Amino acid sequence: MTSFNRRASVLFIACVLVAPPLFAQGGGRRGRGDDQAAQAAAKWRGKAEISGKVTDDTGKPVEARVSFVNVEVNSGYFIMSKKNGEFKGENMKPGEWKVQVDAPNFIVWKQTVTLGEQKNPPLAVVVKRDNSPELLTKADALYKDGKNAEARAEYMKVLEAHPDLAGINRAIAFTYGKEGNHPEALKYLDLAIANNPDDATLLQLAAASSMSVSDYPRAMGYLGKIDDSALPDPGPLVNAGINMISKRQPANAVKLLDRAIARFPETPEPYFYRGFARLQVDTKDTVAAKADLEKFVATAPPTAPEMAQAKDLLSRIK
Repeated sequence: MTSFNRRASVLFIACVLVAPPLFAQGGGRRGRGDDQAAQAAAKWRGKAEISGKVTDDTGKPVEARVSFVNVEVNSGYFIMSKKNGEFKGENMKPGEWKVQVDAPNFIVWKQTVTLGEQKNPPLAVVVKRDNSPELLTKADALYKDGKNAEARAEYMKVLEAHPDLAGINRAIAFTYGKEGNHPEALKYLDLAIANNPDDATLLQLAAASSMSVSDYPRAMGYLGKIDDSALPDPGPLVNAGINMISKRQPANAVKLLDRAIARFPETPEPYFYRGFARLQVDTKDTVAAKADLEKFVATAPPTAPEMAQAKDLLSRIK
């Protein structure tokens, strides 16, 4: 059964510029782009300029890539700062621009500026060193040792430095889940799912946490988003069905096991649990439950762990 006890993976930091591919290199110089890129460049060209300098938090200059994206046309260009950290953006249309500074081993710096036709105030860019890989390694080790609060503190530091790194939300959710703090786990699972809506594992974990706080409609909502056709086996649906049975929610269990059987009609196990759940839903209407249990007994291996209970249930049905 899926649980929070699986080890959180070390997360890879990838600081990717969120901008369109229509970039040219240099202040207004056409690069190797095609005519489409040239047409896009023409829309952001103008006479505005802006200069600046990139330094670290000790004041040392940093060589970096400085990207400019005009908000109105959603296109722009990039330049490289000099060894002394200085840079200058030229031939830019007045208006709102997104500026992003990327340098190896530093946290990405972002800011939106409004450029006027005349001289614009220089940008003082101070980038902070990125120790996220070390923090993640430390957090992963703490998580493995069962030190969830300490691991979470390290993950939080990474999330603060990289708010766009959605995978951190998953790791934080795992720490809360292992502590049994399901309301907090759900907060971070929802954030993780928003960026990975088709992740069956996340959906299962969110459903399990919802069941733990007795929010069964929410649990069924998560499970309803799982693409049955993408499942390699009925395990996720059967496990969720078993969980619903243990929570005295047999009607929901039947719905989940219906899906498992529709997708994997030759697998015996779902028939046993659907038959068991049907007996809980209505002890008087035993026809469908009996058919499920008989199907299980006829197709499951004699050594199946549910075999003895299935035969016992059948002997009790009149």
